[in-house]
Amino acid sequence: MIWNDWLRVLRWRALEEGDADGKLVNSERRREATAHTRAGLTSEEIKADTLDDRAQSFLDKRASWLEAEAVGWRGDLIRVLESLRVPQGRWSWAVAGWIAAGVAGYWMTDLGQEREFNLLALPLVGLLAWNAVVIVLGVLCELLPSHTLAGRGGWLAELLAHGVSRSRKVKEPDAVQERFTELAWPLAWRRLQARMRAWLHVGAAMLALGGAVALYARGWSKEYRAVWESTLLTDEGAKTFFGTLFKPASSAVGMPVPLDKVPEMRRTAGKPISPAPALPWIHLYAGTLLVLVIIPRLALAGIGVARIHRGMAKRARQLSWGPYVRRLLNAIEGGEERVEVLVHGMDPSASQREVWDRGIRERFGGLAKADYTRIPAGDEDDFAALWQPAGPLVVMLFNMATTPEAEVQRRLVNDIRQRLLTKHPEPEFVILLDGTSLGGRWLEDKIAGRERLWSQMMEGLGAEVIVALRRDTGVRTLPESVK
Repeated sequence: MIWNDWLRVLRWRALEEGDADGKLVNSERRREATAHTRAGLTSEEIKADTLDDRAQSFLDKRASWLEAEAVGWRGDLIRVLESLRVPQGRWSWAVAGWIAAGVAGYWMTDLGQEREFNLLALPLVGLLAWNAVVIVLGVLCELLPSHTLAGRGGWLAELLAHGVSRSRKVKEPDAVQERFTELAWPLAWRRLQARMRAWLHVGAAMLALGGAVALYARGWSKEYRAVWESTLLTDEGAKTFFGTLFKPASSAVGMPVPLDKVPEMRRTAGKPISPAPALPWIHLYAGTLLVLVIIPRLALAGIGVARIHRGMAKRARQLSWGPYVRRLLNAIEGGEERVEVLVHGMDPSASQREVWDRGIRERFGGLAKADYTRIPAGDEDDFAALWQPAGPLVVMLFNMATTPEAEVQRRLVNDIRQRLLTKHPEPEFVILLDGTSLGGRWLEDKIAGRERLWSQMMEGLGAEVIVALRRDTGVRTLPESVK
């Protein structure tokens, strides 16, 4: 996929993860998009968090389908999609810069005074010296592994992305926008940096091209004679310098360097001994600019563009896609399985059940149905002794705000699991922690600490732990299941 395709996929992922309640795009439309584009892909095939080719193709087709279907939807959705933008350069800026570089190269090329072409004029030699240094650095930069560049040069992208993210949170807290900024902005900043490097290489080539054009344009209407003068170079030193400088161009254009005329071309006491015709030296200078500046710079720009596409695709594929793709596929999978949900010590409200149902569908499939049974606090032992599992799919639901105790919650889970194993040797047993009332009251660190506490308490019981939070992200799964 090209960059615009990735942006489309990231927009829809941010919208779906930030709009967990389905206010902008309802769950039915999301399932419809998945069903139309998955091409037989199942959640069991999504093993890792990175994207393989088939999952990538599914997301690309699904985002295209949703974007096509978005025409005529509610205005709120269209406005949100249009607001999900990233920093990117404009081609008009690059073209204007290249034109300016060509004009600057033309006007900075000074052949000398009194119709004499001074071979050591600073604008020409300085242009070559500067490009030699930059090209060496550019080659080293492009040859370094992309992860090394990310570590050394990507800090600016991360800083700018997080800075803009923080400013957006202060001005307009929006879950979809924040999620999109988190996913896409670091990639966009790195891509912009890489594109600007490529544009600067092209700009340097245009600067050199302007200088080469100036050589011939200034010599069109005036007859220049080639001379040189220097305080530092002797005749032999000048021959060595010119021989080395013009050797690549001489080989490329098949024109020998007239070194035998160099001593006579030296200007001393205000006059050269015998100035030479300037045209061969103009050819050699223009050839040198072509061979040592223009071609290497354009080559570096091409390498940089190729690395942009490879690097952005590689980084985009590593954005923890596994849970998202599995959740999309789970939503249309399943055969209307009945999931027995044992609720400990709570009388669930309709809004709580809505969040729980979403988590259960994401875990067991979009067609799964939940049957709720309440376990009164204090009656854990009696319930476990009499309980008979109705099927192999069981969820134990606890209030996340409760501090787990080995004598109560752990013992209940262990008893229920043992009863379940007597009827179903290979059950699916899940612990669901209800945090629907904590999202607006507890800080992130406190919630994370409570998750770890429950995980440690349930360790070794062979159960997967998921967390239900009434937040912008809806239901999320712990990084690791507790087995």
